[in-house]
Amino acid sequence: MAGKKKQEKESLATFRRITRYDQMIAAGTYPSVKRLIDEFETSEATVHRDLEALRYDFGADEYLKYDRFKGGYYYTSPTFRIPAQLTTEKQIISAQLMSNLLDLIKGTPVYTQAIEVFTTLSSNIEQDTKLNAKKLSSRILFLGMNPVDIEDKTWNLLEEAMSSNHYISYDYEKNGNVYDVTMKPYQLIYFNGMWTLYGYRTNPGFEGNKFFNLPVIKNIRINPDTFELPEDFAYEKHAIGNFGRHIGEETFEFKLQILAPWIVDYVKTYNWAADQKFEKQEDGSTIMTFTSNQYYPVLDWVLEKGRFVKPLSPKKLVDTWKENAIEMAKMAEEM
Repeated sequence: MAGKKKQEKESLATFRRITRYDQMIAAGTYPSVKRLIDEFETSEATVHRDLEALRYDFGADEYLKYDRFKGGYYYTSPTFRIPAQLTTEKQIISAQLMSNLLDLIKGTPVYTQAIEVFTTLSSNIEQDTKLNAKKLSSRILFLGMNPVDIEDKTWNLLEEAMSSNHYISYDYEKNGNVYDVTMKPYQLIYFNGMWTLYGYRTNPGFEGNKFFNLPVIKNIRINPDTFELPEDFAYEKHAIGNFGRHIGEETFEFKLQILAPWIVDYVKTYNWAADQKFEKQEDGSTIMTFTSNQYYPVLDWVLEKGRFVKPLSPKKLVDTWKENAIEMAKMAEEM
């Protein structure tokens, strides 16, 4: 055990020296072997071993060169840096918490790859006795709906198409029918247990930005044609509000009356919209106002709150809410 701890400390010391070498070389200071020996108070053999590790273990072989006129090392590419690694116990805790968060997206290659990265990054670390990453990370829990597993083949084909901006075609099942869809794939979006493919559908008569749920996408074909990715392709540039995965064609000024103080306390802890406001009323209720183009998710949100939230505008929301309330009242009477 003592030998293992000594080896771990030596590995960490080596990594820290190489990280510092990388910083000095990238800064354009042309550090020499002698300077590295003096600065790190180590032997010439150790410096040469470190430089070999920098070349072949950290990927610098193609870029690390020696300038005999300046007497030191430099990178031929100004953007090259060695891969970042975790160097403190608090960073390891953060990584393990992120690993816990990734449990929400099990069933995809992304999950597996991310877990491998976190495991690798946290393997060579000198433990801080004041903190215990494993114990602490188990005390923080991320809850959410588990996603449906996505086949590796589906995921890999989408990654391939998106990385090179190729059109794709596939079979899509909806309401018992199977449709042939051709589209420009823009983004993969995860929300509340569902992976969604977002992009521009090109089928005649159905053109426009659309969402397609990944679990019902079958038989993906990558087309040879490519497309130019628009500057404003990203979902977040079009969605106004954070009520769900939706982009409506119309933007509404919403006004809701929240009737229960505990609902107000809950609602205020979330960023539903950039311009959300809360105004306390004399009768004890609170008026919530905000702008959003996510009409249907807002409708679902209001219905979810039941008798504690009453919509005041827009009229479309009020009328639809009334219709649902009346039908639910009828169902309750029939029970």
